[in-house]
Order: sequence, then C-alpha cells, then structure tokens
Amino acid sequence: MINAFKAEWRKLRQRPAVWILGGILLVALVLFGYAFQWIQVTFPAKNFHNELGLTPAQLKVALYPVNFVKNSLVGVGILGGALSLILGALAVGSEFGWGTVKTVYTQRPSRIQALAGQLGVIALITASYSVAFFAVAALCSWIIATIDGQAATWPAAIDILKAAGASWLIFGCWSLLGMAFGYLFRQSAMAIGIGLAYLFVIEGILFRVLNGFDASWVSTVEKFFAGQNASALLGSFGRVFPSPGAAPPLVSAGEAVIVLAIYTAVFAAASALVVRARDVT
Repeated sequence: MINAFKAEWRKLRQRPAVWILGGILLVALVLFGYAFQWIQVTFPAKNFHNELGLTPAQLKVALYPVNFVKNSLVGVGILGGALSLILGALAVGSEFGWGTVKTVYTQRPSRIQALAGQLGVIALITASYSVAFFAVAALCSWIIATIDGQAATWPAAIDILKAAGASWLIFGCWSLLGMAFGYLFRQSAMAIGIGLAYLFVIEGILFRVLNGFDASWVSTVEKFFAGQNASALLGSFGRVFPSPGAAPPLVSAGEAVIVLAIYTAVFAAASALVVRARDVT
C-alpha cells in the first residue's frame, strides 16, 4: 500500500488540474470572500443598503481576523464540494481515458491496494486544500485589518481546527463521490457531469423548491442527504450577522459529521466493489 500511495502521489502531484482546482477555490475566496466585499463596504454606493439594515462600517467587521472562520466557510459549501467532486472524478476517470488503468491492474500491488493508495492521496490533497483555504482566509483578513488600522484579534485555535476538519470532511466526501462515479462510468466527463448535476440540481435546487411547500416530510428526507448535512455542519459555526428568523441547522454538528463520515465510507466501498468486480478491458 505504501508503494501504491507513493506512485499515486507522484502521479497526481504532477497533474496541473489538481492544483488548478485548488487555485480556483483560493482565488474565489480572495475575490468574493474578501476583495469585492471590502471594496463594496469601503466605497459604498450612494443608495447602499442591505437587508439587515447595517452600515458599511458595521459590515466591514465580518472581514476582520476575529470573523475569518465564519466569513470564509461560505466558500466551502457548493463551490468547494463541486471542485472536490471534479478532483475525484479526474483522478480516476483520466486513467480510463489514457488506458493506463489496465497497466496498473496487471502489475503489483493488487487492485484494492492501488485503490487504497488513491484514497490516501486524495485525502492528503483535500487536506492541503483545507489548510490552504483557511491560511489564505486568515492572511486576507489580516491584510484588511492592517489597511483599516484595526487590531488583529483571532478566533480560538480550537474553532479554527474544527472548521478546517469540517472542511476536510466535506471535501473528502465529495471527492470520493467523484471517484465512485469515475470508476462506475470509466471516464471523467460523464462522472463530472452527473456528479455536478446531482450536486446542483438535487442537493441545491430541488430541496429549495420542496421547502417552499412547507411539508414536514421534506425536512425528514433532507437529513439523509450529504449536501444538507454539509450545510448543517457549516451552519453550526454560526454567521457573523445572523439573519432574523433564519432557520437553525437541520441537524446538530455531531449528527452531520456522522452522516458525512458514513457517506464517505459508502463511496469508498462502492469504488472498491466496482474495482474488484469489474473487468477493465
């Protein structure tokens, strides 16, 4: 397994797509999480207003170090999940497109050991995404506080670690779904297309539409879906400016972690089942 991990790490670390995906996540964080917001509240329009009735100076507090965890977690949800899913699909699907999967499975180690190496490398890459994400968020918040002449007060270290761990779990869960689709469809294009369709249409749009009917069964069903648990986990960290009347997280943080961990294990098991049972020719 160690050799499989080393081989997979050497292969994936040299793929530009792996780091481009991480770069997109960080650029989106810098631009939409900090730069554009800072410009908007520093140079507000004459007719500036927001639904909470806060002034630009009050809104700017969200960009300072004390709130960098809550402010940046918004980018972990849909965007982070989509990019992680693409990562998993590319890591697997490209092997079928290049025809290299046949070579891998006719050499040592075994198929399951090769899969374990892939899972380990994907876990390492998604962990690096999570660490880089919060490091960049912290840096941006510190720069803004310095420009505005504000003291840098940081959240508790345990809160930062919990947020990074939650992000890693969410990234890992979606990346393993992408891997499972990659093995199932033997290509990256269809795996990415179907994965993103599920993420945006089922987890994103469908439940929002159903929630408009105010049916109690919708909330019950939502609790069993990965995306809704990911949103609940992120929501457990709170918001800088909570919206009046906003619904509480669907489930507790502990329940969300358990559900996401189960999904992660199920996606890994699905990949293992396909890898072991299917002919690669």
